[in-house]
Amino acid sequence: MAFSLSRRAFLSAWLPLLASPQVAVAAVPARQAFEYSVDVGVLFDLITFALKGTIVSEIDQAAGRYHVSVNGEGDSISHHTEASGVVRKGRFAPVETHSHTTIRGRESRLDLLYDHDRGTVEYHSLMHTFFLGRRRQVDDTLKLPADRRVDDLLSAELNFAGNMLEQEPDGTYRTFIVRRARAENEGPDDVSASGYHAELVALRFQATPDSATGRLNAFIDITGFSSWARRGQPARVTFGPDRHLESVQSRLMLGTTFKVRLAAAG
Repeated sequence: MAFSLSRRAFLSAWLPLLASPQVAVAAVPARQAFEYSVDVGVLFDLITFALKGTIVSEIDQAAGRYHVSVNGEGDSISHHTEASGVVRKGRFAPVETHSHTTIRGRESRLDLLYDHDRGTVEYHSLMHTFFLGRRRQVDDTLKLPADRRVDDLLSAELNFAGNMLEQEPDGTYRTFIVRRARAENEGPDDVSASGYHAELVALRFQATPDSATGRLNAFIDITGFSSWARRGQPARVTFGPDRHLESVQSRLMLGTTFKVRLAAAG
């Protein structure tokens, strides 16, 4: 689910923003459920979107497999993701991710198929630009470097919860995610006449613990994931004492605001 703030990306872009200091490997519960809400305002709230839904993760450590489902509904909006993968030496690795979103009758999709033994990933996506609805389609197979661990957006969350994200010598945490390649100066309605391909992009971050609340705070540069994002305006991310994402707030171009909230399901 790449963060490009297309119609689909409004609903899924927050998922890769996951970070926490890595300590000992933590045990992840076999089943967890969260409720989430997404609120987006474009052109200083001239256009708004709101979505509410659930995230459910199911982990079978004995079998070495996991499954995550994300479902949400709003006014003329729906979102559905199914993701599954394997657990190898405590680290979650994606195998399949399938997402489908409809906003005001326009459908978008994302399908990722990982082959970790061969070191490849198939990337298929169909999205549309936000204002004019221009088509952006990708059908590509990408060779993955042998020296890099690769996540999708949901395995990154599970690896965060299990303290399995890689750390660089300076304390920066890092993972790699497959996205649609784009020009650095891509505008909201720009499309490529030569078509699109997939590429691997690094997500790097540092998180600061709040000793008073037990939460983690991070400012994350998301320009690598969204042509709407601007350098110098990172997303503000908060994580709960249980190391799960609690909130994301971001200011983007064209007077756009993006807010996400998560809480354990009651």
